[in-house]
Amino acid sequence: MKKKYMRKKYMKILNRDEIMEIYLLIEELNDIFHDPDRFGNINIIQKFGDEYYPTIHKLYYETLWNALTIDQRKEILGEDYDHKIRGQYD
Repeated sequence: MKKKYMRKKYMKILNRDEIMEIYLLIEELNDIFHDPDRFGNINIIQKFGDEYYPTIHKLYYETLWNALTIDQRKEILGEDYDHKIRGQYD
């Protein structure tokens, strides 16, 4: 009996490293935005961007995207979303 291709509708479960990466980013954001003196300091904001943009990019385009369900991706991109072309689960 041949296996039929089945579209996964369920989200990828984040692993411990991915969860820690998200936590550390949110912790840094909280530290910056919680303190008005830090939030208003362009040097701190620039340093944050330089240091954390690679992490933000990875989390946005890979980690979190892969954790979205097909329905969530459709909601974000519109109903024309076709997971076979634009999105793959690990």
